[in-house]
Amino acid sequence: MSLLVSGFSLLPAGAAVQDGGFQATPAQQKWWAFQPVKSRPVPGVKNKSWPRNEIDRFIAAELEAHKMQPAPAADRRTWLRRATFDLTGLPPTPAEVDTFLADKSDAAEGRVVDRLLASSAYGQHWARHWLDVARYADYHDADAKARNPVCEPLEAWRYRDWVAESFNRDLPFDQFIVHQIAGDLLSAPDGKVPYAGGLIATTFLVNGAWDRGDADKEKMVSDMVDDQIDTVGKAFMGLTLGCARCHDHKFDPVSQQDYYGLAGIFYSTRMLKELGTKGGEITLQRRPLVPMEMIEKRNQQVKQIADLTAKLAALDKATPKPPPEDPARRALMEQRDRLQKELLPEPPVALAVSDGAVPGGLFTGIQDVPLHIRGSYTRLGPVVPRRMPAFFARDKQPPIATGSGRRELADWVASKNNPLTARVAVNRVWQWHFGAGLVNTPNNFGLMSEPPSHPALLDWLAAKFVEEGWSLKKLHRRILLSATYRQSSAAPRKVIAQDPDNRWLGRFAARRLEAESIRDAALFVAGRLDLNPAGPANAELSSSRRSLYIQTARWDRSSFATLFDAANPDASDETRNVSTVAPQALFLLNNSFTIEQAKHLADRLIRDVPGDDAKVNDARIHHAYRLLFSRTANAEELAIARQLVAHGGRASPQSRWADLAHVLLCSNEFVYVD
Repeated sequence: MSLLVSGFSLLPAGAAVQDGGFQATPAQQKWWAFQPVKSRPVPGVKNKSWPRNEIDRFIAAELEAHKMQPAPAADRRTWLRRATFDLTGLPPTPAEVDTFLADKSDAAEGRVVDRLLASSAYGQHWARHWLDVARYADYHDADAKARNPVCEPLEAWRYRDWVAESFNRDLPFDQFIVHQIAGDLLSAPDGKVPYAGGLIATTFLVNGAWDRGDADKEKMVSDMVDDQIDTVGKAFMGLTLGCARCHDHKFDPVSQQDYYGLAGIFYSTRMLKELGTKGGEITLQRRPLVPMEMIEKRNQQVKQIADLTAKLAALDKATPKPPPEDPARRALMEQRDRLQKELLPEPPVALAVSDGAVPGGLFTGIQDVPLHIRGSYTRLGPVVPRRMPAFFARDKQPPIATGSGRRELADWVASKNNPLTARVAVNRVWQWHFGAGLVNTPNNFGLMSEPPSHPALLDWLAAKFVEEGWSLKKLHRRILLSATYRQSSAAPRKVIAQDPDNRWLGRFAARRLEAESIRDAALFVAGRLDLNPAGPANAELSSSRRSLYIQTARWDRSSFATLFDAANPDASDETRNVSTVAPQALFLLNNSFTIEQAKHLADRLIRDVPGDDAKVNDARIHHAYRLLFSRTANAEELAIARQLVAHGGRASPQSRWADLAHVLLCSNEFVYVD
C-alpha cells in the first residue's frame, strides 16, 4: 500500500524495482560503441613510403580503399605554426621558427612537440577545450555589482586552474575523470587532509546552469540532478543519459530505472548549503581547503577579538573619558591588537560536493530514490537501487552499501573495461587537432550518432591510450608527428569534390582560430600578453591576461568570445560552430582592443628594428610578417606595405606603422591556421 506524504505518492520504504522489463534491442546489443575496445591490427598499405607511424597506415588504408592519395606534406614553417597554435593557442616566435628551420635532424619535430607540451601555455590552451565540455562559467551575471555571492560560482576559477594544471602535469585521464566525479572522497597523494585538489575538481558537479530562485525548490533539485547525470554521461561516455529522465531512452539501451539508479547517487550528493526560501536564492556549498584545526583556531581568534572589543565598548560606556593612564584599557587594547595581527586569514574555499542530501529537499539523506513518473517528483513510483546502467555494467553489480555511490560511479566510468570512455576521450582529442572527430558527434556515441569514419583507428588509439597510462601528452605526440597531421591543406578541386568534408583525411583542413586564440595571438605579437597563470577571472577585454582568465558569464551574449563563436556555457558543448558575420569584421576594424594592439605592435616593430631608411623599413615589414605569419613578406606584399608606411594618409610615421599593423591583424592569414 502506497503512502501519501505532503502531496507526494510514495511506495513503502525499502520497496525496490529491478529493470522494469526493459530489454536492449538486437541493434543496441550489436552497436559498435557498446562493444569492448580491442586493439585492431595495423593494416598493410601499398604506399609504404608515406606513413610515419601507425596512424598513417590506418589513414592510408582508407584512402587507398577510396582510390585517393594523401596531400603532399606542408612546408616546415606551416607545420610549426600549425603545431604551435594547436598545442598552446599562440603563434611561434621568429626565434622558434629560425631554430626549427636550422634543425635538419629527424628528431626536429619531436623536439618541437616536446617543448610545446612542456610549456605552461599548453595546459592553459587545452583547459579551455575541456571547459567547453564541462559547461564552465566564471559567473552567471557579467555585472559584478549585480552578483549575489551566495549563488554565484565565485570560486569556479579554482577548478579552471586545476584543469590547466592537470593537463600540464599530464594527470592520467582516468584519474582526471575520477577526481571530477568523486574527488572529495579521495585521499591526497601527500596524505594531507583535506585533499584540496580533489575538492576543487568536484566543482565540475557544482558549476551547472541551474535555476537559482525558483519557487518550486523540489523541481530545482531534480533539475540539478538531471544536469549532473546528463553532463557526466555526455562528457565522459558520449551517452545522452538525460533522455531517460521521463521514459526509457528512445534509442539507446538506457531505461528509466537506469536513470533513477544514477539519480539516487546524485540525490545523495550535497552541492548546496541550503535551498533558500520559496522564491529565494540557493546557497552554493563551499568547502574549506585547509585543515579543520586551522579553521577552529581562526574561529577562536575571532571570538577572542570580539570579546575584547565588547569589553572595551563596555568600559567606554562606563567611563566616557577615561584617563590615559587607565589603556586596564591599555592592556585590553594591546591584547586585541596583538590578536588582530596574529589572526589567520580567511580560509580558501572551493565549490565542492560532499556525501549527503541537500538540506530541506524531498530526499533527506544518502538513499535510493523512487522513479519519477514522467520525470515529475510529484508522482513517485517504485524505489530504484543506486546502480550503474544495467546494459553497460551488467547485472552482477555489487550493491552500493555506504556513501552516495559516486566513488563506484567514478571507478566504473573510468574503467579500462568501459567500452565508451577511452573512445570518447581519444575522439575529443582528435577533433581538437583536426577540426572534426573520427565520430562527428563527440557527446553522443549512441545509435543516433554517425558511425566513426575510421573505426579500426579509433579502437587502436583508444587501446593504446589505456595501455600508455591514459596519457594525453603521449596521444598528442603520436598525432602531431604523423604524416596525416603534416599534410598540406591545399588539394586539387577533384580531390575536394571527391571528399568535400575531408572524412577520409586526405588533406589537412584549414580552420579559423578559436575566439580565445585570436585575442591571445594579437596580444602576443604586440608584446603585451601576460603569461602568468591562475587567479579569479578579469572582466576587462583590454586586460593583457590570457583569454582563459577573462570572465565567461552565462548571461552575457555580447562578449568578444561569443561574437567569435565561443562555447555556450549553459550546457556541455561538444564542438564550436564557426560563423562568418559582419560584426566580426567590424570588431577587428573598429574596436578599441584591436586598435590598441595595432599601436603596441607598431611600437614593437619600431623598437625591435630601429632606424629610418628604406632598408630599415623593409626589415621592419619582414619582421611584422614573421611575427604574425611565421614568414617574410613576398614581393607584392612588400611593395604595398612600403607604400602604406611611406605615403599613407596619416601624418606621423608612428601612425602609418600602426595602420599597417592594423591591416595585418585584420587579415585572414592571421586568424586562420593552414
